[in-house]
Amino acid sequence: MAIRKSKEENFEVNGTLEDLKAKVENALKKGEFTSINTNSVLNQITANYKKLTVWGEISITLTESGEKVKINAVSTANSDNIFALFNSPNKVILDNFKNNL
Repeated sequence: MAIRKSKEENFEVNGTLEDLKAKVENALKKGEFTSINTNSVLNQITANYKKLTVWGEISITLTESGEKVKINAVSTANSDNIFALFNSPNKVILDNFKNNL
């Protein structure tokens, strides 16, 4: 059984909720995430990230706050492999999402 750890990051961006949903989905596609699912009721987007050295998923929740949108991103990844000793798998997943956003 794999040992899994999570990491959470929160930040705010300017824009509307609908615009950010589209931008988040595009960022996940650019970052080569798979199984992208959008729940419009919860304003939540989930996706898998499966590469040779990193295996995990990301859950992104959007909350409207005035003229800004709060983004809560939670990454959960396997941390019981040799590659996790050199680079945090959760950091890799979150950075891949943020760099493509």
